[in-house]
Amino acid sequence: MTKFIIIAPHADDEVIGCYAKLARYQVAKVLFPNKPALIEASDSSEHFKFGRQLIADHKYSDKYVYLFPDPIYETHPLHRELGSDGERLLRAGLPVIFYTTNMLAPYIHEVKEADKKRDCLYALYNNKSKLWEYEHKYFLFEGYNAWLL
Repeated sequence: MTKFIIIAPHADDEVIGCYAKLARYQVAKVLFPNKPALIEASDSSEHFKFGRQLIADHKYSDKYVYLFPDPIYETHPLHRELGSDGERLLRAGLPVIFYTTNMLAPYIHEVKEADKKRDCLYALYNNKSKLWEYEHKYFLFEGYNAWLL
């Protein structure tokens, strides 16, 4: 069985960008860039049964498929920076898939269980609910892209 590791720039990005993977597959860990995000994701970790770790403490391995933010279509600087790290790992031969919720990405698609994703975001990250109140793209869309080198 394929095991996934998600690289999340912020707590809630694992759900926003990778809900389909979290809901359907075994996600071994979610890696976060800083301790506040790691702590904030505790409810998500418990709900989806994944481990949490700082990116700096992780040793990359070909035993996992890594999901990174897309360095091309994501617009937030930290998402792009971490996506560039994913691109370097991909070029080094590790299995990497890129994810996005950017509506301009050509591989974006509607989430089949958008109501469940929305409810999940509100339950796990209620303190960020103002973000989604008028921005339904956060729970309606996501996409995955495996690059060929």
